[in-house]
Amino acid sequence: MNIVIRPYQEGDLEILRLITIESFDGVSFDQIVESKFGLLNGHDWRWRKARHVEDDVTAHAAGAFVAEANEEIVGYITTVIDRAAGKARIPNLAITAQARGQGLGRKLIQHALDHLRREGVAYAMIETMAGNEVGEHLYPSCGFVEIGRQIHFGIQL
Repeated sequence: MNIVIRPYQEGDLEILRLITIESFDGVSFDQIVESKFGLLNGHDWRWRKARHVEDDVTAHAAGAFVAEANEEIVGYITTVIDRAAGKARIPNLAITAQARGQGLGRKLIQHALDHLRREGVAYAMIETMAGNEVGEHLYPSCGFVEIGRQIHFGIQL
């Protein structure tokens, strides 16, 4: 598979939303919340999770990158920079089912980290849900070290 990684373009957003929904099924925080509380405010987890990529590209479009194979989008990664703190986050990384297992996630992470180095940030963070075996393996293999774990509590009002 010949992969090209390019900057995000506005016309990519709807496809990125679809890839997000497909990729995060079973590992989305929003899906876990929905399993506890049901639909919230009339929207399911897919609607809430798909909005995350829009938030990412709104916050830092120059830090969003799209992977294409044969001119078809097969994955993406987003970054958000907090310049005052000297840190960055990789909030979303998603790969289509047919493109998984071919090293594309690693390529996108390396591309994003190269971008963040050029931007002069001191460190970058990425997170995954416990039980997301891909993230728990991939991120350390790309040089990330586990910093800590967080427990989320919620209450339906």
